[in-house]
Amino acid sequence: MKSLRRAGADVLFGLFVVAYMVTAFYLVEYLQRSYSRDVAAERTHYLSQQLALVRSRLEGMVTSEIFLANGLVSYIFVSPDSTPEQWQPLAKQIAASAPHIRNIAVAPNNVVSFVFPKVGNEKALGLDYDDHPHQLRTIEQARKAKRIFVAGPLELVQGGMGVIARMPIFTDPPENTRYWGVASVVLDWSSLVLDAGALDFPEGIQLAMRGVDGTGEHGTVFYGSLDTFQAPLVTENVHLISGNWQLAIKADDAAISSFSGSNYQVLRISGYSVALLVFISIVVMLNAYRNAQRYSYEDVLTKLGNRRRIIQVLERLIRRHSKFAIVNIDLNEFKMVNDSFGHPVGDALLIEVARRLESSLRSYDTIARVGGDEFLLVLPRVTRRHDLDIIGEKIREQVCSTPFEYKGLSLPVSLSIGFSAYPEDGEDMEELLHRADSAMYQDKHRHHRRQA
Repeated sequence: MKSLRRAGADVLFGLFVVAYMVTAFYLVEYLQRSYSRDVAAERTHYLSQQLALVRSRLEGMVTSEIFLANGLVSYIFVSPDSTPEQWQPLAKQIAASAPHIRNIAVAPNNVVSFVFPKVGNEKALGLDYDDHPHQLRTIEQARKAKRIFVAGPLELVQGGMGVIARMPIFTDPPENTRYWGVASVVLDWSSLVLDAGALDFPEGIQLAMRGVDGTGEHGTVFYGSLDTFQAPLVTENVHLISGNWQLAIKADDAAISSFSGSNYQVLRISGYSVALLVFISIVVMLNAYRNAQRYSYEDVLTKLGNRRRIIQVLERLIRRHSKFAIVNIDLNEFKMVNDSFGHPVGDALLIEVARRLESSLRSYDTIARVGGDEFLLVLPRVTRRHDLDIIGEKIREQVCSTPFEYKGLSLPVSLSIGFSAYPEDGEDMEELLHRADSAMYQDKHRHHRRQA
């Protein structure tokens, strides 16, 4: 019975351990996922702000410098007969105020007659755009739209990449039917990218731009990789004077932990550490409770049940009106063993007798040590005197047939046994115990007479 109870307790404890581990794992991982989402949201917000700043700077620099250059167009409109020598001071002033302007060119009737700065751009003088279709295309778009057209970014003949603003010049506003020519302003793309902060993103964050000639999301990629636009983290649109560019950023998996720093796994590590400490605390408390329960119902020496345990079993059986028998067992000549060989030998004898008694019982029988050398057995579903006599003989055979061996000593083992049955011998516990005790003492007297 005790082994069954212990097995049941072990099963329950195992189920508790599994349930605790599953719950702890789910809770820690849930908190970790929540933390990761917060980190990702914080990271996305930070990157969104950074991308918005890049977009704002690009918009501001491109638009402001084109409008600065448009001052030359306004001058030519007012003075269509002015000469390149008159354009030179204004162009110089514009270039000094716009750090990204590489050059300004003016082409009456689409033939370049003025370029600033002249140094390094001499070959552009006399260039007829009508003979260069790839340039004429954007000039025609500006002329037909009758407004500034932003072309590029594109590869420049003189090297590098640039953004070209085509500014058509008409002499009959607001009708704008008399086309005078075009002014072109080239902005250096590399310096625009640098000053906009496009190179300042954390490692692992990919930036890409598309929309050559202001075609936005439908245009070709001119910076970064097309893959960045596949499920991007954030996108922004750079609004130009004509059209727009689309910006996008994307983070690779390594960038998440890199961006978050070493604190990324802190919650998971802390969570499992706390869960482990709580589990250890629970196990310690359960073990303490289990030991307290065990010691309150267990004989310290023999590890059998004690009087409290056997009383509990008897009360339950009587309350249920279950038939059972009580067997009261006492060791014969035990005091002589203690007096002659010492208490260690007596204790060892009690432990051995307890082991032999326990091995002779059924799994659902109960045994307890209720006194110094006195044991009590409760046998459910046994009440007939004949059966009790057979059980008594079996117990004597099991316990007494082999002498007790201890450190060179060999001592015979003898028992006195008494029975009582419920309800035949009594209907309350006191009476049953008294009857069994009396029967046991009668057997002990018989033993003494035999010895005499």
